[in-house]
Amino acid sequence: METVLAINDDLSGRSRPESGICISGYTPEIMTRIYDAHIRLCIYKRTMRADVKGYAVFLKNTLHNFQLTQTVPLHKLTDLLCVSLPQHQFRQSFIRDVHTVAEMYACLFGLHQIGFRLCVLNKTMCPRFHTDKVPCRLITTYSGEGTEWLDCMANTSDFLETLNQKPENSHSVQRLSPGDIALLKGDKWKENGDYGVIHRSPDVDGMRLLLSLDIAH
Repeated sequence: METVLAINDDLSGRSRPESGICISGYTPEIMTRIYDAHIRLCIYKRTMRADVKGYAVFLKNTLHNFQLTQTVPLHKLTDLLCVSLPQHQFRQSFIRDVHTVAEMYACLFGLHQIGFRLCVLNKTMCPRFHTDKVPCRLITTYSGEGTEWLDCMANTSDFLETLNQKPENSHSVQRLSPGDIALLKGDKWKENGDYGVIHRSPDVDGMRLLLSLDIAH
């Protein structure tokens, strides 16, 4: 498998290649590597602030069916969150964090608006391995288990079906950590050859608070 040469994001060399399709790092600059032709998945491994995690746990445990899905201009996102999220001492910290994540995504792709989804999941949303029919999706789990992904590509049309029929073949399953910000190329990325990152929801008990962002023009 081809070795991925990672950009050294700081003096300690904390950016490192994960595989032939993935790269991860501890600074947000790692997300710019999504434009590398051979990279399909970028993971910004960050540590969430305690107040942000505190609100995420509060929201997950309080509003079990919370769903906020909307195409929203970036400059109106804070107002949308203020009217949609319940009061709490850490609410503003959480809103600022979500806005920062959205701002990074919008800046990366030159967007004025984004496809926004913040939801509490009380069951496994997508239990089967799949690829997304989008150019590039941002996913981050604020609370609960992170998304699982495979260190390989679906190079034939029946690959995913075979994989889901025989899950024991999925020997390279990896899982994002809570707080990780992941950019996953989808089937509609212009240089992808119609195959995006293979991933699925984790098959675990308990709820998750998930944020996903999509390109919207």
